[in-house]
Amino acid sequence: LDECAKLASLMTQAPEKEAKVKVMATLSRHVYDLAKERGHVETMESFGVTFINDTCWCMLLDAPIIPPNPKALVMTNSGKYAHYGPGLTNRGLRFGSMAQCVEAATGKTRLSS
Repeated sequence: LDECAKLASLMTQAPEKEAKVKVMATLSRHVYDLAKERGHVETMESFGVTFINDTCWCMLLDAPIIPPNPKALVMTNSGKYAHYGPGLTNRGLRFGSMAQCVEAATGKTRLSS
């Protein structure tokens, strides 16, 4: 729940998300419901976040979650996904802080392959 509050705060301070960028968050339904009660979900959805509940990123291997372009880059703040994701998805992954992920979504920071 603390991460939801932090992410919502970062998004209210950030410029608009680039239209071509997808931002996804995985969390339990319980945490989603608590975040929704506190207004964090609405803030994140306004920024463009899509929520995926009750699953692990490592189980998400296909489009539309994983970009169909094999040269696409995925950025994450999850150490687990940064480690396992490249082998599971056959996509390039970049690891960064939550703030760096938001910056990348706005185009303020460019990812390179």
